[in-house]
Amino acid sequence: MADNVTGTVAVKAADLRASADIANGLGEELDAPVRSAVTTSESVAGQLTGWSIAGGLGQLGRGWSKPLAGMRQRFADTAANLNANAAAHEQTERAVAGGLAAVPQGAK
Repeated sequence: MADNVTGTVAVKAADLRASADIANGLGEELDAPVRSAVTTSESVAGQLTGWSIAGGLGQLGRGWSKPLAGMRQRFADTAANLNANAAAHEQTERAVAGGLAAVPQGAK
């Protein structure tokens, strides 16, 4: 998050984790509608055997299956990356805090 007064950027692990939760939630919310759409298009294609559009509907369902699964995976990967960044940020904060605590007081 940008600080409007100083123009610096402050990264908060909690914000990264919250963003990861949102990405994860979006991916999970997409699961049922995506499966339903793919299944429905294939089912309708089966019911329209003999109609010229049957093959196209079946192909549509099969064609969209992989890209939509890939999109869900990208949400999962984004969530994992945000959580990893949050953990790394917390580790860096602890290391810096530990290093500052070890500096002798009054050293010149």
